[in-house]
Amino acid sequence: MSDDRWYYFLSIEKDFLRTIDFVELHPDNGTAFSNEYAKLLLLIGSEVDVIAKMLCNREAAGQNASNIIHYQAILTARFAGLHQIGIDIPRYRRKVQPWLSWDPANPIPPIWWTAHNKVKHERDTNFWRANQQNTLEAICGLLALLLYWFKDEGHLQPYPELLNFGFPEFLVSHGGQKPPGA
Repeated sequence: MSDDRWYYFLSIEKDFLRTIDFVELHPDNGTAFSNEYAKLLLLIGSEVDVIAKMLCNREAAGQNASNIIHYQAILTARFAGLHQIGIDIPRYRRKVQPWLSWDPANPIPPIWWTAHNKVKHERDTNFWRANQQNTLEAICGLLALLLYWFKDEGHLQPYPELLNFGFPEFLVSHGGQKPPGA
């Protein structure tokens, strides 16, 4: 599988991983903010906007998909349970549910999306929102949308480093099944 969207995500992920060399990915560091997180949050938010719009156009052609409220309405109608998707980050024992706020019972934009917009439009008073937690949730939100975009593709390669921890059994044995003869 060769797709520019996937390789663009991997490039963004690589930039995020470099930040971990300076600020360990840990809940205690979630509020740490920086210029690098600001750049990443803006970049990721822009890509989320692109992928969400593409996904909406593919899944519900002809419907208005021009902002996060439209994306939520279309995507949660098309993919029941999308708000519950969790991205496991085994190395850091973290699970991120970036779209949890899209619960159909009371949907609101994700905190990280609001942070993205506040940093984009009011950085002078909202720079603190360009933090590790918002950036982590944003990158996981992008990954989740890409998983829906590529839902009919085979196994996405190369595998994201953020999700890698050794050699998970499910990667080797096709969905948790034991290899023949094991």
